[in-house]
Amino acid sequence: MIHPLNFDSLLFGYPVGKINVDQSWDEQGFLEEAKTFQLVYIFSQSELKYSSETVRLVDIKATFFKRLDQSADGCSSLERPNGELDQRLVKLAFESGAYSRFKVDERLDNEEFEKLYRLWIQKAWENREILSLPEKEGMVTVSIDGDSGKIGLLAVHPDSRGKGWGKKLVKAAEMQAKREGAQGLYIPTQLDNLPACHLYQSTGYTLSQKEYIYHYWRN
Repeated sequence: MIHPLNFDSLLFGYPVGKINVDQSWDEQGFLEEAKTFQLVYIFSQSELKYSSETVRLVDIKATFFKRLDQSADGCSSLERPNGELDQRLVKLAFESGAYSRFKVDERLDNEEFEKLYRLWIQKAWENREILSLPEKEGMVTVSIDGDSGKIGLLAVHPDSRGKGWGKKLVKAAEMQAKREGAQGLYIPTQLDNLPACHLYQSTGYTLSQKEYIYHYWRN
């Protein structure tokens, strides 16, 4: 059953829904139900077989996990931004979504990616979840839910890459998560984002889950 997503629908300006499917995936039944939606997110734990051109694989979501220990330490030069949301942070949020399904699916051509990531960084700023380098060369967002933390956005400015800032941002997020009571940290990314996957694996994270995400787009 496709569930309507009111928030996404209001943000994008057309009907959006989502569905979780399994091996009992019925493509024709889905296509009939999807006629009232413009966009539907399809989540599956395994690859789906389909023939319709309205359905497209847009992401293989890879979630990495690491159990935090008492020795977690971070970069002391990171800060929590104050005042108004700096537009340099908005640009970093866009950088962090370079492999986002909302960016790689070229059928979404009404600034869906920009709308979503601009709102994402705004909410992270309001919730004081952002840690940034002093000159906004990079930033990371970390949220806590119970005894688990999650990195949402992580980006380094193109001019500052290759200096080890990525690892320092991850370590800073670990330290902040540990400080707020988290025992472990999750990092979702795209399997196609090889630099990010290598970064997380090099800092002790292991792949804990893989999920296939498809977009249905009504032509």
